[in-house]
Amino acid sequence: MEKLVYLLDRAVDDPENQAFLDSFKAGLLPVIRASGGHHITLNIADIDALVVAANSARIAGEWKKVGAVVAFWLDTLDSRADIEAAIETLSPGYSGYLVTESIPQAFEVEWGEGERRPGVTQFTAHNKPDSVSEAEFYHNWQVKHSAISFDLHPLRWSYVRNAVARPLTQIAPAYRAIVLEHFRELRDFTDDSRYFGDPEVVEEMYADLPGFCDFNSMITGPMSEYWFD
Repeated sequence: MEKLVYLLDRAVDDPENQAFLDSFKAGLLPVIRASGGHHITLNIADIDALVVAANSARIAGEWKKVGAVVAFWLDTLDSRADIEAAIETLSPGYSGYLVTESIPQAFEVEWGEGERRPGVTQFTAHNKPDSVSEAEFYHNWQVKHSAISFDLHPLRWSYVRNAVARPLTQIAPAYRAIVLEHFRELRDFTDDSRYFGDPEVVEEMYADLPGFCDFNSMITGPMSEYWFD
């Protein structure tokens, strides 16, 4: 069983991604299912304007290029050819990754299949700093940072951590970490007094970031989330 994550570029003629959900349901979703894909998660970058109006600091990096993120499980990645062909018809460009998934903060699905999950998902992807060893990278990210993140974001609903095993497409940013953190309400994400917890933990987080996050490659921003079995 393998987990695949695809980052789809934003369409030039639909920068707010208002038509993406319908296109996904009609075109890509049936192909993923026919190829054996399941536990499908779709995130769409369609709430930028709301977040920018409240707190533009929640968006960083080349976020305007990101249109959607599609993640799912396959019995074998050998079955992905038809899926990637369908993605090509839906997006002007895309990058695919084979990942290992960890869920440090689990959640129950409290909304219907194909319905928008309440709140907002913060999507983040970044590379490993060149000066940091493999062992240091995983320790600083998956051990130290993950532990303090619960105090850093006390109102966070869930935390899904994907470590990139390898890229699946020839042209793909060199991301090593792909993370989704979800908040129940928009204000939990945009209001600093709700988004951040203990000020000392916030200072610790900023001090620790260079130990696992390459800022030059990092992208982060808000997304709407949908789930399909």
